[in-house]
Order: sequence, then C-alpha cells, then structure tokens
Amino acid sequence: MLRLLKENRPLQRIGALGVGLLTVLCGGTAMVLDRLHGETVTEAMLGLRTLNASLAEQTARTIEGIDLTVSGIAGQIPLENRRSPEAFSQLRTDRQVYEILKAKASSLPQLEALSLIAADGTLINSTRQFPAPVLDLSKRDYYQALKDADPGRAYLSRPMQSLITREWTLYIARRVNDPDGGLAGLVVGVIRLSYFEQFYRSLHVTPGSAFSLWWRDGMLLARFPPTPDRLGTVATDPIIDSQLSQSGIAATTLKSSIDGEDRILSIQQLRNYPLVVAVSRTRGEILARWESQAVVIAAAGLVSAVALALMLWAMARQFLAYETANRALGERRQAVEARDEAEEHVRQLQKIEALGQLTGGVAHDFNNLLQAVRSSLHMLEAGGELRGAESRRALEVASQAVDRGATLTQHLLAFARRQRLAPAPVDLGAQVAGMATLLERTLGGAIRIRIDRDADVPPALVDPHQFDIALLNLAINARDAMPDGGTLTITVTSLPVGMACEEASPALAPGGYVAVTVRDSGAGMPPDVLARACEPFFTTKPVGQGSGLGLSMVHGLTAQSGGGIRLESHPGLGTAVTLYLPHAPAESLPEIRSESRADAPGGPAASTGTDPLPVPSAALRILLVEDDALVRMANAAVLDEAGLMVSEAAGGEEALALLEADEGIGVLVTDFAMPGMTGADLTRLVRRRRPGLPVLIVTGYAEKAVLQDLGREPGIRILSKPIPPSALIGHIMTALRDPRAAMGADIGR
Repeated sequence: MLRLLKENRPLQRIGALGVGLLTVLCGGTAMVLDRLHGETVTEAMLGLRTLNASLAEQTARTIEGIDLTVSGIAGQIPLENRRSPEAFSQLRTDRQVYEILKAKASSLPQLEALSLIAADGTLINSTRQFPAPVLDLSKRDYYQALKDADPGRAYLSRPMQSLITREWTLYIARRVNDPDGGLAGLVVGVIRLSYFEQFYRSLHVTPGSAFSLWWRDGMLLARFPPTPDRLGTVATDPIIDSQLSQSGIAATTLKSSIDGEDRILSIQQLRNYPLVVAVSRTRGEILARWESQAVVIAAAGLVSAVALALMLWAMARQFLAYETANRALGERRQAVEARDEAEEHVRQLQKIEALGQLTGGVAHDFNNLLQAVRSSLHMLEAGGELRGAESRRALEVASQAVDRGATLTQHLLAFARRQRLAPAPVDLGAQVAGMATLLERTLGGAIRIRIDRDADVPPALVDPHQFDIALLNLAINARDAMPDGGTLTITVTSLPVGMACEEASPALAPGGYVAVTVRDSGAGMPPDVLARACEPFFTTKPVGQGSGLGLSMVHGLTAQSGGGIRLESHPGLGTAVTLYLPHAPAESLPEIRSESRADAPGGPAASTGTDPLPVPSAALRILLVEDDALVRMANAAVLDEAGLMVSEAAGGEEALALLEADEGIGVLVTDFAMPGMTGADLTRLVRRRRPGLPVLIVTGYAEKAVLQDLGREPGIRILSKPIPPSALIGHIMTALRDPRAAMGADIGR
C-alpha cells in the first residue's frame, strides 16, 4: 500500500487529504479527552489530600492522648517507689496500682493495656492480669532505648506482635527515674492497631477507597478494607520515600502492592511520630465519570473517522488487490529460491560426508600398506644385504616415500575428522607468536609477517601440534598467492558467546570462541574457486606443487575440535581464512600440560626407521594380533629379529585362546580395526582376565570416542600406523620394564 502511495499521484492526493482530516479529527478529540482526564484526576487528588490531612491530624491526636496518659501515670508513681529499682519492683503486689492502671486504660478505646516494667526489664504490673505474669521484656526496643538515658520524652517503639494477644501493636514508653537520675522503671502503654481499622471502617467510604496506617519504612500496620495477611509486611516505593523526605507529604499513582489495583494515592506523615497515613482510590472509580464522557466524545469522532476511512478504502481497494497478487508471486519465488538453496546445502554436506567416509577408509588401508613397507624396508636395512651406495640411496628414497605417504594419510584423516587429537588449553596468541621465526624462514624475505593479538584472549581447546601444522599450511597457501611478495597478517581475537555463530556458520554451536584469522594481500579467489576451496584434492596449483589437502585438513581439524572455518576472498583484494576454536572449559584452565609426547626427541617413540634397534636383555614373549596378513608378517619378522618371541593371531578370538593357553605372554600388541572383535573390545576382555598385562593398540586412524578414553588407562598405549619398527620395539621394551609407563599419546602425527 505504501508503495502504491509513492507511485500513484491521484491516490497520493486523496490519501494526503484523508490523512489530514483524520489527523485534525483525532487530534481534537484527543485534546478534549486529555483535558477532561486531567481535570478529573486533579479534582480527585485534591479531595484525597484534604481527607488525608484530616485523618493524619486525628491519628496524631490519638497517639498524643496515650502519650499524655503514660506521662501522667509516670508522674503519679509514689516517691517511696521511685527511690530505687527494688522499691519500684514492690508495685508488683499493689492491687491499687493495678486498679488505677485499669481505670486509665478503659477511658481510651485505642489503649489496649498499661504496664509497669522493672529496671531489669521484667513485667511487674499490667492491666491484662493481676498479678502480672513473669515476662522478660529486656529485649524490646523501648527498654533498650530508655535503660541507659532519659530522653525527656516518650519513646514510640517499632510495630510488633503482642506476646499475649498476637495482635500488631505499638508501645509508648516513659522512663521513671530514681532521685539520683538512675532508672527505677518504665511505664508502657500498648496501642491496639486494630483500633485504626475500626476507625477507618466507621468513615463514609466511597467506592474504591482505602485507608491505611504505615510505619515510616513502609510496614503496613492497619488498613480498611482489611487485609490481615499483609499486616506487618513492608512495601516501599522510591518516589514516595523521596517526597516524604522532602516535605512529609506525597502523592502519586501506582499499582498497589496490597490488592493489585491501580490507585491514586495521597500520603502524609504524622508530626512528631514515624507513622504515615495513606488515603487512596482506585483509578477506575475516579475515572468512571470521565470514561462515560470519553465514550460519547470518542464515538462521535469514530463515526466521522470510519466514514472517511471507508471512502479511502473503497478507492484503494483495487490497488491493494493488485499489490497483494504481486506480493504473493514474489513470496512464492523467494520460497522456491530458499528451498533450492537449502537442498544445495544438504547435497554439499552429503558429498563432503561421503568423501570423508571414503577418505578415512582409504587412509586406514593405506596406513596398513605403509606399515608393511616400512617394516620390510627396515628388515632390508638391518639385514645388511644392501651394501652398495646406489642400493642405500634407493632404500633412503623408499623410506622418504613412506614418510610422505604417512603425512598424506594424516591430512586425509584430518579432513575425514578421524585423526587422533590431544586437545589441551592453549594460549593461541603465544602459540602464533612462537611460530613467527619458523614462518619467516618458510615464507622468505619478500613477505612481511604481521601478528596482531588482543589482550586477555582466553585459552582455546585444541591440539597444539595440529594447530601449528594448520597455521603453517595456511601460511604456505598465502605465500603461493603472493609470488611477488606482500603482507601476511595473523590476528588472534576472542568472540563473546553468540557472535561466532552469526559470523562463522549457522552450524557452529553457540558459545565462546577464539578466532585466528590469516589474511594475505595476494590475488584472491573468484567465487567458483572459493566455493570448492575446502574440497579434498582440489587445487589450482600446477601438478606437483600441491596435494589439494591443505585447506581440507584445516577444515577437518576445526570441525573435530568443535569449531569452524570461514573463508573470505575477492579477486585482487586477497584472502582471509578464519579459524574458530572453542574456549577451553574453566575447570581445565589451572591444569599444567605435562604430557610426554611420544614423538618428542628422546622419547621411546621418537625413533625413526634408521635408528638402531634396542637389544633385549633376554628372550621376551609378545602376542601380535593383526588381521592383515601382510602387516602381521612384516611386524612379526621385525620383532623376531629383535630377539622377541612372537605369537601371532589373526583375530580377537584366536588371541584370547592363545592368552588362555600361555601365561608367559608379557605384552599384547593388537590392531584396532579387525572383523568380529576390535582391538578395543579385545583389550577390555584381556584386562578383565589379566589386569596388569601391558597393551599396545596400533591403528590406521583413531576413533576418539573409543580409543581416547581407553588410552588414558594405565598400561595401555595408542599407536598410529605406520610406526617405525624401532619405535614399536621401544614401546614394547618400555612396557615390559614398567607396565604403567605404556600409556598415553599416539606416536604418529
């Protein structure tokens, strides 16, 4: 409709005229109603103030009457009973004093009782009962206020419930001094607060009216209409408190905390006492007459407005029908486009998932082949059959090819999210800064490296080794995109909860993330290349200069770590790759990461295929379980050459039978992925029968849901294929020396 008004000039003129008339009509009506409303509220407020002032004066006189009575009794105490606290206490047995007190109390309907209190705070005489019961009143506020000094006037206590009647009462107390000015006793008058409710009931009450008595801090003491369950409760309002503090009078409109009604309220504080009298009427009752007038006035205006609106509606109807049809067509077109986009996204996810499953399976089988080749190469080298330089060179080339194949499988497993990770709280700002020197050597002098990191970035939960590899891959990609040099900027920031999901990906879970952005000033990527950048084996580099697994490996690492990746690139403006990695849990931050990495220099698994084999001190007995005959044969030959006695099994059932028959087996070395029974299942069964038996689980890829928990148990270690033979033997020797040492991290990264 608004678009039609902008495009159709006749409709614009008619609409402008109609809007003008409606504005004048509605504005005039609103002004009249507002003026009547203000006059009605002002008149009601003036009446409430007048009535409130009268009630406040009446209440003050009522309390002053009790004050005079208490003061009179204090002055009539005989001199011989004032000489000491002991003499004052003799009034306990004086029946005549009881009768005098009773006569005084009966003359004032608001006075519930008169009492005499000894200097030690005990009750000695009261109109409620003779002789007075033994009560300790030393904790009462009036006693605490008067016991040490005479203020020269009566003390009005805070409201409290009577110990005898359980009614809410006020106490007016006067001090009785001995000739030396010391405390002889107290005279106390008990004000029955229900008197004020009865008094308010006797007033002429208009509909919606309410009268109440409050303590200055907002405690309700009496009210009509009565609300027994709210007596003694406190309800405060900053506006009322501010007005009372300035002038002792307050007026406001609020929602009553007592009955939930919207009320117009007048409040006045009593002179000389911390009490407040409030008079109110419901807003609905006050505005009832105004509402009846408003209905008549508004009805007249409404009739005129409806007539004008009908005229405009009749003229705009045909335009609106046309616009509605166009809008429906547009919405249908948008819905079709959104559905096509969602279907394309689902197809892309299914393709990536299928590629991941295929890649993981290929990497597993390829690792088995690499393990057999590596073990065979090791046998050739250790056997001494290859003596010529060319033969040695061929052996080195083959070993390097195995290492490159192992690296390739790690990239494949990263893309398939099946690599074994060792996540830990990592300060990514410090981690990136520590990589600066390596990046400078890798990228060369033509590329300037700039590192920006925010202060107080919380640690992220990620495998630091895999993060270094991912950062290096991104830097190399950036170098290739800047053949003539440029600037590589690495930024480390923290994203609050919720922002990462909006910026990175809808699939990213809500939470806090650390964002690491690697930005180059290179040529950038066109949209078609950007859309396929994370696909495995996709590369725009010449043959032999890239495997196409760099970004796919980074994508797999972030996904497996619980984060995400975002790519931004424009031709001629460079490329930015942002890694989102989740904040480390708060409970893990105090931990100091002290894991002995299996691939660290000097560790038992740090050996390469060219290191000399450790020589066992005596014949050792090993159970080797491997379903792949080629791998089992190669590994058995390596272990046999090292002086280890090897028993072979092709599956879990056969291994259990051998363990049952041979108690002398000292170490179990098992593959993970086997038909029928996995290496994890075999390990659990073996551990039930022989809890102390060291176990080495060798796998082509790590199943984090199964193996990561199992690898934390003492005596169990998870190893990744292909593993150098010397490293395998080193782990076996370590396990035999100290079974509890054979646990923890994977050797193959």
